Amino acid sequence: MGSSKNLFSSSFFGVTIDDIDEANLIALGIPWDVSSSYRKGCAKAPTVIRQATSSELYNPYTEAGINIKDKWQIFDSKNVEISTNDAMNTRKEILATLSRIYDVKKNPRLLLLGGDHLITYFCFYSLSQIGLFRDNRVGIIYLDAHPDLYYQYKGNMYSHACVIRRIIDQTKIKPSNIIQVGVRASTKEQRKFAKNAGITTITTNEFQEKGTAATAYLIEKRFLPTIDQIYLSIDLDILDPAFAPGLGNPEPGGLTTRNIINFIQELSNLPIFAFDIVELCPDYDQSNITAFAAAKIIKETLGVMN
Repeated sequence: MGSSKNLFSSSFFGVTIDDIDEANLIALGIPWDVSSSYRKGCAKAPTVIRQATSSELYNPYTEAGINIKDKWQIFDSKNVEISTNDAMNTRKEILATLSRIYDVKKNPRLLLLGGDHLITYFCFYSLSQIGLFRDNRVGIIYLDAHPDLYYQYKGNMYSHACVIRRIIDQTKIKPSNIIQVGVRASTKEQRKFAKNAGITTITTNEFQEKGTAATAYLIEKRFLPTIDQIYLSIDLDILDPAFAPGLGNPEPGGLTTRNIINFIQELSNLPIFAFDIVELCPDYDQSNITAFAAAKIIKETLGVMN
């Protein structure tokens, strides 16, 4: 995707502002792909996603007619400067970056741009350390073809295939407050762990059988009585590679971009305080199909957040 001379001012549909004090949502890129197990290149994605959300292409209105300029003033904190390939050192750098943001701005909503899916662990862990949510009142909606529940993958405990396992191990979230959507590449070991831990798994087949509205209602019914903050994580490989060819781990037989947009539109009653979008590999993304899907998903998510 070509560069834009006004990348940061035109990104996020032209809703960005220059003063963090006036912002109510912070965008942050995390250019990390060290833990990717197949294709590398997700570290390039934050800049490409910004370009794909350019106001030169998109107006700020969602499909429901919501003008996100009326809801959001987005301050773009640019990308975290990652100085190492070590996961623990990178976690420290992300914790420090998010701590500085929250020292300046009280309780903004967050848009986090990956990077491979381990950035969800980095960010969720950091937010828990900062003390931004009550551990027993926070939930995760995890859109992914893979459950990411390996204890370790190829000897690496900090692979992107271990994200939810590390979050459970290293934060105080209740596993029963995690709902995984779109899974279609699990293993016997991971299915057993999810069942024993109390994680709710909605497979791709189950999503298709229930339908978009019923799947979203199931999540709403589960979360609304007990959860007051939700972290939404969107791995683009929930999409079929026909709709998202630029992926780190493409998994055929997935959902359509329309499925995911409709699903997100049904989440408007839920208290989403942060969301990330991960696993875009620009080098494999013919005609920027995946990047534009990411942009569309971001805009519709901004439309349902409050």
